[in-house]
Amino acid sequence: MAKKTARPAAADDPAAPARLVIEDDVAWIHLDDPAKSVNTLSSRYMQWFDARLDEIADQPLRGLVLISDKPGYFIVGADVDELKGFSEPAEVVEVIRRGHRFTGRLAALPYPVVAAIDGMCLGGGLELALCCDARVATEARHTQLGVPEVLLGIFPGLGGTQRLPRLLAVADALDLILTGRQVDARKAKRIGLVDVTCHPLALRQAALAAVAWGKPGQSGYRGPRNGSGHGFAKAAADVIARTPGARALVFNSARSTVLKKTGGHYPAPLKAIEVVRDGLNLPLADALELEARAFAEVVVSDVAKNLMTIFFTKNAVEGRARKLAAGARQLDRVGVLGAGFMGAGIAQGLAHKGYDVVLKDRDHDALARGLEQCSGLFQDLVKRRRYRPVEHKEAMSRILPTIDYHSFGKTSFVVEAVFEDVEVKRQVVREMEEAGPEDLIFASNTSTIPIARLAEASRRPENVIGMHFFSPVHKMPLLEIIKHPTTSEEALATTVEVGRRMGKTIIVVNDGPGFFTSRVLGPFVNEALWILAQGARIDEIDRVVKAWGWPVGPLALLDEVGLDVARHAGRVMQDYAGARAEPSPIFERMIADGRLGRKSKRGFYKYRTEPKRVDRSVYELIEWERARIDPQEIVERTWMQMLNEVARSIEDGVVSDPKDVDVGVIFGFGFPPFRGGILREADRLGLDHVVGRLETYAARYGDRLAPAELLTDMARKGKTFHRD
Repeated sequence: MAKKTARPAAADDPAAPARLVIEDDVAWIHLDDPAKSVNTLSSRYMQWFDARLDEIADQPLRGLVLISDKPGYFIVGADVDELKGFSEPAEVVEVIRRGHRFTGRLAALPYPVVAAIDGMCLGGGLELALCCDARVATEARHTQLGVPEVLLGIFPGLGGTQRLPRLLAVADALDLILTGRQVDARKAKRIGLVDVTCHPLALRQAALAAVAWGKPGQSGYRGPRNGSGHGFAKAAADVIARTPGARALVFNSARSTVLKKTGGHYPAPLKAIEVVRDGLNLPLADALELEARAFAEVVVSDVAKNLMTIFFTKNAVEGRARKLAAGARQLDRVGVLGAGFMGAGIAQGLAHKGYDVVLKDRDHDALARGLEQCSGLFQDLVKRRRYRPVEHKEAMSRILPTIDYHSFGKTSFVVEAVFEDVEVKRQVVREMEEAGPEDLIFASNTSTIPIARLAEASRRPENVIGMHFFSPVHKMPLLEIIKHPTTSEEALATTVEVGRRMGKTIIVVNDGPGFFTSRVLGPFVNEALWILAQGARIDEIDRVVKAWGWPVGPLALLDEVGLDVARHAGRVMQDYAGARAEPSPIFERMIADGRLGRKSKRGFYKYRTEPKRVDRSVYELIEWERARIDPQEIVERTWMQMLNEVARSIEDGVVSDPKDVDVGVIFGFGFPPFRGGILREADRLGLDHVVGRLETYAARYGDRLAPAELLTDMARKGKTFHRD
């Protein structure tokens, strides 16, 4: 029978973030913060750890194991609330130094320390594990390891920039630090990040086996690394660290890649490259001090503050969705009507998350193309080692293809993804209600058509709702759910729950032409066309807008969306908004010439060869004359026109919460995240400044650029959209 030693009374606090138990001379620290749904590495956590190390440091133990009692989670990172609260670099440096002293104490314990990882081990959690002598991890799908701090505008500050490149090949360490990429246990073992992988039920035994290896560097050590690092990975790291030519090549390449992806708007990855490069030439203690000072510099930057604000904003939006889903109907089976690009993407996403899917299209050829697309997406997961081949087959077996409605008799939730035409969709509503159960919920994947118009064709309009996915479905994180005035609470809750299970970030908006996202994106691209017509070059417009932080320019975006699709959305908005939504005449000329964008291999760019190039024949087609337009004007007219329509959407009651707005524009179509969202950018500049710029442009180019009444009113009263 195992010998147990009771914890000291001081450790028996039920509010403590972890528990200490000693069994058979092995100390187990059970991570389980009762105040939170996940474990985060806060100052409170480290103070508790420090006190426990005082208690056990000199005890005759065989080892220490860190293990989590929260299913699916080890430690998910640092406490972002604390990070966001920093304002002075000197204060940050002292906090990071305390963290380094703590991790140094853990690493210096005289007996082996093992991290037993099951679930998410991220950021500060992984940095804590790096201080251990061994890491064992379960092969469960929920076990993921990484340092995603770069996504918050910072980089690892608890030793990660120094311990990772000393443990792994430097290229692998940089990849983790600069991308925020997470790896599963199998890949973590391949690159040397963990020592052993195991079944979740064998985690304790694997941890005890790692304790039995002994302490690296001590006599009798029997671990897999023989105390000298992971063979090839360690040797490669040493070569990089000691060879000036190789070091310069790796770090210069990393810097070039970062600049290409970020445009230089994000200081953290560039600073991280410097810290890793310079730290490899220093003793660990000096390298950690370098890390602390650099971390303090980036964590108080505006970019980090904005990205952390987005983190909290997204969490708030997802928390609201979780509450909305409380009354959801329980579903195992979902129907998808339409096996085209969007329908197949939706079907694959549903099957990926465990739903049985009935996929319908008009004929077998269309179904075959849809199933091929689904299979290709699953095969990509296999190639990336996120799926095993047998899981690919299992997922595909959950998709039932059909060309009729016979299989929908017991399918009480369907997603419609047919052609974007109101009469076609209304006919599908009627047909589906004839075949489906009485309590059928009908969700339309439409980007512009008012849901109330579709509900008019339904016998149960309260069960008709909008479910606007973004393309491609498997990559785009946002889902816009649209309720019309009589949408039932159950239909809304069920639709939200389906989206949540698919892993989407959800905003719920009220009905109206273009809803929110399509409505506000239209003026952005339309204004770019007016600027083109006035004499700016195609590549110039896209270049300056990208330089401001957008992932793609507006004209390249039009080519990706399809000019015919964008024109259709524009007509819907023009019917509603009149002259201020008048589309540029360039639309009609391009479409009449067969220039629909990438899908027709001809648009503003040529797509028959890579890389794409501007199609200069467009200039002759649109009777273009070169005129210089200031780059600042190009940027302001495009994003401020989007802001104008955001304000009008708020006026019309389509959306009300600024958090939904900022999440929608960032995760829906890539508004520059480092700016914190379109409303935060407007607040930062000041609404009086924004209104002044719009009034200037309206005087030059017409009333479509006149500021929305809400903007004018808020500017006059000195208000902001966000109160924090």
